Amino acid sequence: MHNKNIKRIVQKELKKNYPNWNRLNRKTKKEISRKVLAQVAGEYDFKQEISASSDELLGVEQQVQTKGIISLDQMADIVNESKNNNIMKLCGKSRFAKYIKDEELRFIDQLLDNEIINRLLAYEGYSPAMRDLFPHNMFRAELLKTIKYPEISYRKFCDKEYLGLDRKQNRAFIGLSLREKAIIDHTQLSKFRHSLTFVQQINITVYILHLFCSPGCLVTIFCTEWTLPNWPMNVKSPWLH
Repeated sequence: MHNKNIKRIVQKELKKNYPNWNRLNRKTKKEISRKVLAQVAGEYDFKQEISASSDELLGVEQQVQTKGIISLDQMADIVNESKNNNIMKLCGKSRFAKYIKDEELRFIDQLLDNEIINRLLAYEGYSPAMRDLFPHNMFRAELLKTIKYPEISYRKFCDKEYLGLDRKQNRAFIGLSLREKAIIDHTQLSKFRHSLTFVQQINITVYILHLFCSPGCLVTIFCTEWTLPNWPMNVKSPWLH
């Protein structure tokens, strides 16, 4: 925390002594920053107690808390509620899990709850009765694209070569019908990614963190890299220890 306190003091000194900071070029800013940092660090007493609050040390003392963000404790309640609800339990799981042979995809499929994903990523005014594709279909498609086909474009991914009726594993993981030819268009995926709000992105990340914190989960996860829509989550392993 002393390093953060030093950074806070440096920022305070820069703001005080260089009111025209924003007008300076990058090279000048670097030179001044190094000089002030060396001076502050040289005079700093690492044995002193830090009087600054956690918000000040993190630089978020003036940040307004965003409404709608779910905490880990609240997420645990949501997940437990879903587990105890028989109807949601039936709706939350894939109907075609037997077609998912890939070990990594099968583990992720068993881990995710579709109804919770729909709840977290649904837009205002969303109604399941209005939809052929749900938020969980889009989210799973994003995961599949990132995990198994990171090197190809979205336009190529959203084609029968990867999502056709003969690609049962891919369709089963996403939750697409194994009988009807309908697939997700790349423009739909693009619209889904760009429509996610900051709160939705944070909440789905909290959900994933909750799953990772579940008893026994970290012992069996073997993703080498998992990227959620719009924001990367690198999970180094093989299969987290």
